[in-house]
Amino acid sequence: MTDPAIHVGTKFESYTGRIDHDAAMAYALATNDPNPIYASGGAVPPIYTVSLILPAYLQAGQRSVDPGAIEGVTGGVHGEHDVYFYDPARPGDDLEWSATTHCAKQTPAGAMVTQRILVSDLQGRPLVEHYWSTLLIGGKIAADIGPDLADHTFPEDARSRPIGSHTFEIAGDQTFRYAGASTDHANIHIDDEAARRNGFPSKFLQGLCTFAMCSGAVVRLGADGDPDRLRRLAGRFSAPVFPRHELTVDVYDAGSADDGGRVLAFEASSQGVTVIKHGRAELRPA
Repeated sequence: MTDPAIHVGTKFESYTGRIDHDAAMAYALATNDPNPIYASGGAVPPIYTVSLILPAYLQAGQRSVDPGAIEGVTGGVHGEHDVYFYDPARPGDDLEWSATTHCAKQTPAGAMVTQRILVSDLQGRPLVEHYWSTLLIGGKIAADIGPDLADHTFPEDARSRPIGSHTFEIAGDQTFRYAGASTDHANIHIDDEAARRNGFPSKFLQGLCTFAMCSGAVVRLGADGDPDRLRRLAGRFSAPVFPRHELTVDVYDAGSADDGGRVLAFEASSQGVTVIKHGRAELRPA
């Protein structure tokens, strides 16, 4: 009889789907994205593909960890998200994707398990790659498994080079709007009592809604409104965002890439609390 395992390297079943223009526009509206390009069909919001890949992520999360492979887990939250953009996805595109368990790492707060989800066109051309990390609070694993995640630590010297800030108003129905556009109907985001049972004062914004808002701010402030310039967006979730409050995204100049592209650092805060830490965006040359 084998010991319980975390199945790093296991690829789960493939999915197919299509980008509907109205669905992409709904996602932009649900995340208060200020960019008019999505209404014209000239692009889709950078984080839109999470609305397609959620079932693949959930399947991989359920099947990648055998019972008993991680001890002491008291709960789970979205820990980090890192996305690479290789080629533009457009309304009308037919896509395929699958999840592979990428790594499991021990952190002071618990075990972090990351699913890699690659979205390609039907000819196999990579378009978007997600590294979706779940923090299993209090969890302990015998040893780290799999490759390290790419670094996106906030460079403190960038604080002396602010680019600008963008503030979003989080509406009372924001979590419901995002649930409809993204298919993320987790009850802690749409039911106050469910959130309280999990230790929160009330329902709170889906983490990827917050992350999508960060992408909108980064594109507006750092990429002259052109989402096709974005080639990486990464961040760590550090606190919840509650409806009927503001979310402010601060963007900083973090230097240049070797090919002349731009590197940005960003943080997001709400009610005086940092909610996204270690934000990094990488842009193609203009």
